[in-house]
Amino acid sequence: MAVEQPVGADIVGADVVAAVQRVFRDGVLSGRSAFAPPHESWTRPRAVDLRTRFVDQPDESSDTFLVKLRRQLDGAPDLTIVLAAELLFVNMAPLVPAQIGVAKKLQILDEVLSWNSLVEPAVPDDLKACLKGFMNGGQGFLNYRWAQFQILVLLVERLTEMAPAERNAVLNDPWRFRGECLDVQRSVGHKKGRAQIHVLLYLLFPDAFEPIASAHHKQEIIRAFADELPEVTGDDDRDLLALQRTLRVRTGERVWFYHEPWVSRWRKGSVERGQRGWLVRGNNVDGHDFVPAWLAQGYCSLSWREMPEIPADSAKRDVQRAVAEAMPESSVQSRGQAAYQLHAFLTEMQPGDLAVTVTPDEVHVGTVQGPASYDLSDGPDNARRRPVRWATADRPLRRAELPETVQVQLTRPPALYDISSVAAELAERAGLEDAVAEPLIEADVTKPLELPPVTEELAAQLMMPLPWLRETAEQLQEQRQLVFHGPPGTGKTYLARTLARHLAGPDRVQLVQFHPSYTYEDFFEGFRPVRGEDGSVVFDVLPGPFRLLAERAAKDPANPYILIVDEINRANVAKVFGELYFLLEYRDEPVTTQYSPHDPFQLPGNLFLIGTMNTADRSIALVDAAMRRRFAFRRLSPERPPVQGLLERWLHSRGLPDTAARLLAELNARLGDADRAIGPSYLMKPGVARPEGLDLIWRTQILPLLEDQLYGTGVDVEEEYGLAALRAALTEEA
Repeated sequence: MAVEQPVGADIVGADVVAAVQRVFRDGVLSGRSAFAPPHESWTRPRAVDLRTRFVDQPDESSDTFLVKLRRQLDGAPDLTIVLAAELLFVNMAPLVPAQIGVAKKLQILDEVLSWNSLVEPAVPDDLKACLKGFMNGGQGFLNYRWAQFQILVLLVERLTEMAPAERNAVLNDPWRFRGECLDVQRSVGHKKGRAQIHVLLYLLFPDAFEPIASAHHKQEIIRAFADELPEVTGDDDRDLLALQRTLRVRTGERVWFYHEPWVSRWRKGSVERGQRGWLVRGNNVDGHDFVPAWLAQGYCSLSWREMPEIPADSAKRDVQRAVAEAMPESSVQSRGQAAYQLHAFLTEMQPGDLAVTVTPDEVHVGTVQGPASYDLSDGPDNARRRPVRWATADRPLRRAELPETVQVQLTRPPALYDISSVAAELAERAGLEDAVAEPLIEADVTKPLELPPVTEELAAQLMMPLPWLRETAEQLQEQRQLVFHGPPGTGKTYLARTLARHLAGPDRVQLVQFHPSYTYEDFFEGFRPVRGEDGSVVFDVLPGPFRLLAERAAKDPANPYILIVDEINRANVAKVFGELYFLLEYRDEPVTTQYSPHDPFQLPGNLFLIGTMNTADRSIALVDAAMRRRFAFRRLSPERPPVQGLLERWLHSRGLPDTAARLLAELNARLGDADRAIGPSYLMKPGVARPEGLDLIWRTQILPLLEDQLYGTGVDVEEEYGLAALRAALTEEA
C-alpha cells in the first residue's frame, strides 16, 4: 500500500485530500452537492433512502458491482443517485491508476450520474484532476467495493441524524469521528470495509492519521518502532501519532513509512514475500487423527515416516536428493510428490502464513508461528512440525457453510498444498483480518471481475461499430474464451491485441502463436534441457507461457489477464490443451496435470483467452465440438459488419480516394467465397494512394495468396483477378 508522494511533502496527496474534504466534509456540514449545486444531496432523507436500497436490500447475485447498484437504485430519487455518485468519488479518488485508472473512475461516475433525470449533475473539472490518486488501498478497494460503499452510506446516515452543532463537533475532532466510524463498522458485523475507514480518517484528518489502508501494516510499523515509544498502548492510531511526533523531532520533517529508510525497517520477511495459505491434512494420516493434538498443543505436522529428518529451510535439490535416497523403490511420481510437499513444508511455508486443516465436517484456521522442527516423541508420523496459533480451536468453521469455491479447494488429495487463492475468505471467517497481511485477506476470488467498458475512443481507433465491440467484450466477460475467425486480412490479430490491451492493460497481455509442431509442452509445461550443477545438460520440468501467465493472474485476482493465441487452428488444439480443456469450462476445480501430478493446477477466473483463426487454412466447420462449446466465436468477414466498409472508412479518414476499396469489393464479389475473401488490411497502407504502390501490393501479396488458394483449379489468377481486369469491370459499371 505504498504512498506515491515525495518524502518531505507536508501532506501526502494534498490535492486529493482537499477534494474529498470538499465533497464529503462540506457535503455533510452543508447538505449541498458538489456534483449538482445548489441541490442538497447530503441530507438525512437521501442517506436513509440510499441505506434502504443498498444496505437493507443487498443484491447477492454474481453480477458486477455497477450492475447490482443500478438495480438497487432503479426508481430512486435523483438526489439519492447523486449522493451515491459522490460517495463513489470519495471511495475511488485516493487510489493510484495502477489500481484503477482515471478514465475508469470517470466512466463509473458518469454512468451512475446518468441514471438520474437531472440535467446538470457532473464531476467538476477541478475534481476530475484529483482522481489521479496517491495511494494503493489494497485489493479490498476493488474486490470489496460493496463493503467500502456500505460503510460510507451508513456513516453519512449517522452523521446526518445529528444536530448541526454535534455534527460540526464530530467533523472537527479526529478521535470522535474515528469513534463514529468504528461504531459503524461494528454494526455491519464484518471487517471487509475497514480499509475505507483507515483511508477516510487520513483524508479528513491528515495531521492526526497516517495514509495507511491496512490495519496489519499499522501493527507491523508499531512493532518495528516500539523502542521509539515510551509505551505501546494498543491504540494503533494514537501510537502511530506519538511515533510520528517523535521521529519528526529527530528528522525535522514528517516521516512517510512507505519510503526509505523507514519502510525497510518494518516491511520485511513474509510481508515482502507475500503471505500464502496452506492446507495441511491431519485428520486421517494412516488411520490416525492428529487434529485434536494440533489444536490443543498449537502445531501442525507432515508425515512420510520413511523420511529421516531434513533440516528446515533446505534447498529443493537437497530435499529431492534426500527423498531419492530414502525412497529408492518408489515411482518417479511418488518421489516427486514427496519432494514437493516436504520442501513446501520445510522451506516455502513461512511464519505469518495461514495454516488450514479439515475434518469431515469442520475447518480450522490459524497462522504459522515459526520454522519447522523434528520431534520423534510422538512417533515418526507426527514428527515433522510447524508451530501454529489456531484461531478456531473453540469455534471451528463448518465446511458445509463455506462458499463452493472454498469447498472445492479443501477436497484436493495431497497432504499439503497451497490454497492462497481462497485464504482471504477463510481468514475473514476465522476472525484473522488483523493477524495477516492485506494482500492475502483481500484477494476475494468469490467476487466477479469487472472488465473495463469499451469506449468511443477505442471504437474510433479500430474504426469499428461501438455496439459490436461492446457485445464482443460482454461475450469475453461471460465466456472467458473467444475466437475471432475469418479470411486473411480482416484484422483479427490487430483487433485481438488492441482490445486485449484496452481491457487488461499492455502489461497483462501475452501473445503466443500456434503452428503445426506446437505442443502441450510448449504451451503449458514439459521437460526441457537445462544446465546442471556440474555443467552437464539435464532435463527439468519448466513452465510454458500459459502456466506462467496463469500464475501471475492467480497472484493478482483484482485485474484481468489475457492470453492471445494467434492462429489457434494451425496446431492440434486438443493435444496442445490436453486436460486444460476441462479447466476452460470449470474454472473452480483443479486438475492433475501430466508433469506435475503432485501440484494440482487451477485456472484463475481472471485469465481470459482470445484466439484468432484464419478460415482460409481450415474451415470453422472442422473445429471439434469440445472447442466450440468452450469458446465464443466472432466472425470477421469483408461482406459483414464490423469489417464491411472498414477500408472505405480508413481511406476517408486520411483523405484518400476510394479506388482501392472499390477494387477490393469487386475482387471479393468475383471470388464468391466468404472464407477465401481478401480482407481490407492488405490495403490499409499509405502506398495504396499511388498507382504503383497499389500495383505492388496486388502483385506481391494478394495475387500470390490467390494462386495458392486456387492451385489446381485451372483459374488464370492474373487474368481473372489482376488489377487490369478489375479496373475494366469497374469502368464498364460506371
